[in-house]
Amino acid sequence: MGITSRLLQRGSNRAHPIDEFLEPEEEAKWILPAQGGLHPFTMLAFAVVVLAVVVFIDDRSWVQGVALFIVVTLVIAVLTKARHRLIVITPDDVLLLRTRGWRPAKPVELIDRFPRTRKFEVGNQFWSHILIGNEKLWVHKRYHVKLKAADETLGRGTTKKTPSSAYRANRAKKKISNNQKKRY
Repeated sequence: MGITSRLLQRGSNRAHPIDEFLEPEEEAKWILPAQGGLHPFTMLAFAVVVLAVVVFIDDRSWVQGVALFIVVTLVIAVLTKARHRLIVITPDDVLLLRTRGWRPAKPVELIDRFPRTRKFEVGNQFWSHILIGNEKLWVHKRYHVKLKAADETLGRGTTKKTPSSAYRANRAKKKISNNQKKRY
């Protein structure tokens, strides 16, 4: 059983954390993690450079120490620039949720909701670059199948009912209370 099928099981007593960001009667079709910022292989390039310096170039300990310090500093810089996201695709919308790096399946807040009006058009690379709203995200090759399936179903969504004013008011209250609980 795949992670998406486990996450999308709605019959259980315990709801998935994405349920609080979905509208009533809305169902998530695909859930996939993504990463914003620099290319995910950037840290690998730093590690290869350090390995070359440590092993092949110079065997003096101070050169190795400086090289390791530089790489550790660059890796920390890359990690702090990474933005962890969870993309939830419904028949009508794409939800972009912010997650923390150590718990990528548990969303913290809703960044934005976008209507599904265009295809994702993933490439054939190991990490593909997609655009959701104004945010450029990297998606791993294992999730390209889901994005291609979502592209095939584009335009076959359900017609949305406009939410009532009471629902919109409750949603605004929840958003305000969630913003007050933010931890930085």
